[in-house]
Amino acid sequence: MRNERGITLVALIITVIVMLILTGVAVYNGLYNDGGLVNVVKNETSNQQEMVNKENEKRNTVLQDIEEEWGISFNV
Repeated sequence: MRNERGITLVALIITVIVMLILTGVAVYNGLYNDGGLVNVVKNETSNQQEMVNKENEKRNTVLQDIEEEWGISFNV
């Protein structure tokens, strides 16, 4: 019975532990260590803020044109 070949429970546990460690290292590098994910989120946030600022500038320009042309004052 002892001479049977196969994966033992100890070998399986060691394999799972090694895979968990490798997964943890990969996730850490992806999130923090300039892996890119944090930079992507920062860049997207900056892009969205720029878009909001441009839209606000357009709105203010239109409101100023209306004020000049029609004499209507907007309190924004």
